[in-house]
Amino acid sequence: MNMLQMKQLGVVALAAVNLVLLAWAVAAARQRRAMPDGYYRVLPASIAIALFQLGVGAFFLLQGRQPYLQHLLYGGLVGVGALLQFLLRPGSPAGQAYRNRPLVHAVLALFVALVGIRSWMTG
Repeated sequence: MNMLQMKQLGVVALAAVNLVLLAWAVAAARQRRAMPDGYYRVLPASIAIALFQLGVGAFFLLQGRQPYLQHLLYGGLVGVGALLQFLLRPGSPAGQAYRNRPLVHAVLALFVALVGIRSWMTG
């Protein structure tokens, strides 16, 4: 498997994991409950995949490939999404403050999933 195929697999995985997180957060919001613990066990997978994607992009830059502006934009947006997901993890001040606000988590997961899907569409 070459690096381009790994990048494509990472994009699909990022979108899929965040769509699962989105469904979980929407279900919690509809039931008017706090985010379930399982959500926080899957969340590191999204962050790890985002970091992997950023690493692949950095590898391509080190090889001398010149990315289009949209690739830098999507990479930056994925980085922002991963950072926000990291800040909302349990045990952090923001994570404790937003534990009872599943729609915040749902919007963030939707954002990361859509950025992943859009980056897949642009190649």
